[in-house]
Amino acid sequence: MTVSIGTAIVSYIEPHPGQAVEFNRWYERDHFLAAVTAGPGVFAGARFVATRACKELRPPAGRLFGDPGRGSYLAVAWVLPGKQAEWDAWVGREMETIAAEGRLFAGRDHVHTAIYECIHADPDAIVAPARALGGAVVLAGSAPLGDLGAGLPAEGRHSSVGLRLARTIVSQAEPPPHELVIGFYEGDPLATFRTVADPQRYGFASPFLATVAGTDTYARDL
Repeated sequence: MTVSIGTAIVSYIEPHPGQAVEFNRWYERDHFLAAVTAGPGVFAGARFVATRACKELRPPAGRLFGDPGRGSYLAVAWVLPGKQAEWDAWVGREMETIAAEGRLFAGRDHVHTAIYECIHADPDAIVAPARALGGAVVLAGSAPLGDLGAGLPAEGRHSSVGLRLARTIVSQAEPPPHELVIGFYEGDPLATFRTVADPQRYGFASPFLATVAGTDTYARDL
C-alpha cells in the first residue's frame, strides 16, 4: 500500500487582538488535536504562523482571503483518499462534545477553513508536516495549478503540494473557486519568498514560519 494525500483540511485563522498567546496554546494543545488530527483518515498535520515581517511581504492586492494583513495562523492536515466523508461525520460529533464541555475559543476569526482536493503532491509531501522545516510559502489564485506551482522557488524546497478548493467549512472571506500550492522549505521562508517572481499576480501569496511546538514563539509578533 502506498500512502497518498487524498484531501487536505486547511484552516487560516486570525486571533483577536491581545489573545494570540491564549489562542496558540488552545489550538495547539486542544483543538488541533481533538477536532482535526484525531479524526479518521488524518495521517499528518502541521501549523504555521505569519509574523508581522511575513505579512509585510504579502502583496496588498492579494485579497483572495480578504484583508492581506489578517490571517496569522495556518494549519494543514492530510487525509487519506476516500476518508474525507468519514472525517466530516466524525468532526460534527466531536464539535458537539467540545462545545458542550466549554472548550471552544471565542477570541479568533476563521478567515477561511475548508476542505481541498489534492491534485498534485511530491512524494516527500506526505512527511513534510513531521519534518522540522523552516516554514512554507503559499501561493493561491484562479490560475491553473501548473502556473501557480511554477512560481514556487526551487532552492531549499523540501516538497510541495497542490490543492483545489472542494468545500468551504466556515469562512469570513468566502473566496471563489481557487487553487493553491504550498511549498515546504528547509531554510528561511521569508528569504525564499523574496525570490518569488512577481508575487503581485497571485490572489494570495505569503511566507509562513513553522510554529515551535510547546512554545509561544512568534505569538507576540503578529
